[in-house]
Amino acid sequence: MAAGTEVVVAAWKEWGLRSLVLLSLTVQVTLLILAEFRRHIDSGVLKALAWSAYMVADATAIYVLGHLSVISSRSAEHKLLALWAPFLLLHLGGQDKITAYAIEDNKLWLRHLQTLAVQVAAAAYVISGSSIVRSPLLLPATVVMFMVGVVRYGERVWSLKRAASNPSAGNYKSDIGRRRFNLAVPDSVIRRLSPAEALLLNGHMLLDLAKDRFKGPLPRLFLCGPGNEDSRLRGEEELYKVAEMQLSLLHDVFYTKAEATHTWHGLCVRVLSTLATAVAFSLFNLVLLLGTRHHPEAELKGYSRADVAVTYVLFVGAMVLETSSLLRAMLSSWTCALLVKHGSEGSSLCNSLARVPLCLRRLVRAAEWRRRRSWKRSMGQLNLVQLCVRSRASRYKKMARWMSVEDWWNTVAYSGPSVPISACARKLLLKSMKARQWGREEFESRGLYGDPAWVADSKLDERILIWHIATEIYLFWYKKDLQEQQAEAAADGDGAVELVEVAQALSNYMLFLLASRPHMLPPDASRNDYLVLCYALTNHMRYSTAEDLISLLQRYAEALWANSSAPEFELTCKNTNRRGDKVLRGGCSLGGFLIHHRDSSPGCGTTGTLEMICRVWAQMLCSVAEECSANSHAKQLSSGGELLTVAALVVKYMRSRRLSAYFHIESKRRSEW
Repeated sequence: MAAGTEVVVAAWKEWGLRSLVLLSLTVQVTLLILAEFRRHIDSGVLKALAWSAYMVADATAIYVLGHLSVISSRSAEHKLLALWAPFLLLHLGGQDKITAYAIEDNKLWLRHLQTLAVQVAAAAYVISGSSIVRSPLLLPATVVMFMVGVVRYGERVWSLKRAASNPSAGNYKSDIGRRRFNLAVPDSVIRRLSPAEALLLNGHMLLDLAKDRFKGPLPRLFLCGPGNEDSRLRGEEELYKVAEMQLSLLHDVFYTKAEATHTWHGLCVRVLSTLATAVAFSLFNLVLLLGTRHHPEAELKGYSRADVAVTYVLFVGAMVLETSSLLRAMLSSWTCALLVKHGSEGSSLCNSLARVPLCLRRLVRAAEWRRRRSWKRSMGQLNLVQLCVRSRASRYKKMARWMSVEDWWNTVAYSGPSVPISACARKLLLKSMKARQWGREEFESRGLYGDPAWVADSKLDERILIWHIATEIYLFWYKKDLQEQQAEAAADGDGAVELVEVAQALSNYMLFLLASRPHMLPPDASRNDYLVLCYALTNHMRYSTAEDLISLLQRYAEALWANSSAPEFELTCKNTNRRGDKVLRGGCSLGGFLIHHRDSSPGCGTTGTLEMICRVWAQMLCSVAEECSANSHAKQLSSGGELLTVAALVVKYMRSRRLSAYFHIESKRRSEW
């Protein structure tokens, strides 16, 4: 046992530091890969991997730098270790695709600034105390890489500061509050674009409006568009696609180095850092060449072969990462937008330069690839009936309750798979965004003021639960009625089927937000009623299947419709909690109203009731999107984004008189510039 321990200790002393340095490089490559996936995938496994890599990256580099400051000056054999210090600074600078894991990380830029000062001092101490300072070839290579590492780490801190800072907190200027819309993008540029590239470029040109909504009021807005009327995008469908593209761009703003990289200074840094890394690599290769020829003055004499191999791997890794960073920056849509914006102000050189990356991007279909991966493009789903039934039958329920994680476990384990946003749902949402929100007159005309709890005297969280229960009851009745009346179903056509799917999807999505994304609801929204209702339905009712439970709710709904003051049938979970009783009674009474709405409203068939349900859910979603805080929208961008954020962006455009006219949209929400 002792011998085995000694072997492990000896192996760690020999290879531990080398392994950690290579681990630092491996983690950087891993982060580069994972960062692209988290833009459009909402996965717990992906989050765990990205978080682990993000945390390990800085911790490993800092630990190795501290260890190097102790052993590099004392070890006669490991003199080459001092050259690793600049690479660790480069690793601390991180990858362009991910500077922050969560939105809160941006606020820690001052801590990173302090870490920058400490680690730069540590790296300088490691280099100055090593024998490399006496090497005419390795010293310049080390100094050059040290400068690259300092610049790249400083760039990361600057990116964090920009993402966290309030755009209004700048210098005193005379043009604060200026709104500028420059319709001078030349047609020679627009004609070269594919449809997807045109959408992406419009997303860039109008990005200031999105930043004004989610990053804080901008002191100045500078928006661009083509001057030719025929080259402009038209209609709310095109606007919706632009908003989808902008979710990906906003992810870049908050979680990457995009705003620091895609400026003239940032592009120069990319070019110089790549050239400097190439020069340092060439010097190291020259040292290797001299060493292999066995010259008396060979500089590798006395250096460990393993250390030489690790250093070579670090140089190759740095060259690959820096070169890929440069190529991404030069061919990025951000660079194209930078050139086009300056070209719209009269620079013919910028217009000419913009054609090169635009042509190359068109060859590789970069915009199409980005559009498909701009965000997760789906809605999370949570059904109250299915959750209660599956939780009741679960073998893990008692264990989860014993560990006080019952709510978390049920939400994670029993949330349905996300569903794609159908064309019907998108059209319905866009129609609701264009129109004014329903007021008392519209609700009264549809009989929805029969119970004030349905729309007026209830908070948002209560309305979500009430309408979710009512939707479940109505859809359960509608599907049974559909089987019995095939003739009417054929008359309604496929439109009714689509409306059923939309109503179900929007209802489950809003409940999913209440249960899993409460930070995206208004501040006064609470999950308390949801928890009470889950407890009542799970523990105080007798049923074995989802059909049994929904049948009980429908029976209660019919009883309330017949006699609301003294219904013939009562649920066994009655009187478990006043708050839960109010929501449950409100949902069932509304369900009864919806079932009989066709009979009480002449000319209103089942399709009309379905349209009304979908319209209510769509308006509720738009209202939540507008009231959701900017920080909550930005927070969710790191997990694939949300439909709420797309809706909030579209509504922002609809409110602008200039931009709704630019997209040729007749919006009734116009109230801003």
